[in-house]
Amino acid sequence: MSHGVVPDRLAEGARAGIGPLARALAGIGISANAVTVAGGVLTVAGAGLLAAGLPLPALLVLLVGTLADTLDGQLAKASGGGTRLGAFLDSTVDRIADGALFVGAAASGASLGQPLLLWSSLVALVASSLVPYVRAKAESLGVGASVGPAPREARIVIFLLGLAAWAVFDAQALFVAAVLALALLSSITFVLRVVHVGRQLSIKER
Repeated sequence: MSHGVVPDRLAEGARAGIGPLARALAGIGISANAVTVAGGVLTVAGAGLLAAGLPLPALLVLLVGTLADTLDGQLAKASGGGTRLGAFLDSTVDRIADGALFVGAAASGASLGQPLLLWSSLVALVASSLVPYVRAKAESLGVGASVGPAPREARIVIFLLGLAAWAVFDAQALFVAAVLALALLSSITFVLRVVHVGRQLSIKER
């Protein structure tokens, strides 16, 4: 699976690195579903801190939430494989978490008087919700749609890097730039996936 602008080696290395933790949690009976929910709650809480204009606490909470989001899949594997309920829960929580991030960024833009951050966040919110929808709909029709520069992992990495620049170096402009980039990349990914699916379906129906 493509990870967009995030190098595949980096993404796979991160997953491999948390393998021992996943196996340890599985050994003490912690379920992947519990980690999924915890990650979603932490992400929503981090988004709330961002909306309140607290970038450093937001970053710290979101980093833990992101770890949980990555950990649940590895934990499911360590526990003998995922379930359909787990897959449904994971996908649903991901959509909630993604929406919370951009709502938090939009609220931050509104409170700071940053119209570019506000509108970029709203565009990113819509576009990033359409990206997984197109993939899910395509797969239900028997074709793939894992193309484009901004799948979910890439969006999370870009968002957190921008937030880290603001939280650690007080470079608020870099966070605004990161959200603007996400709005553009997510929109491009959506268009590329629609075109890709359209071509595949046209070929299948000939």
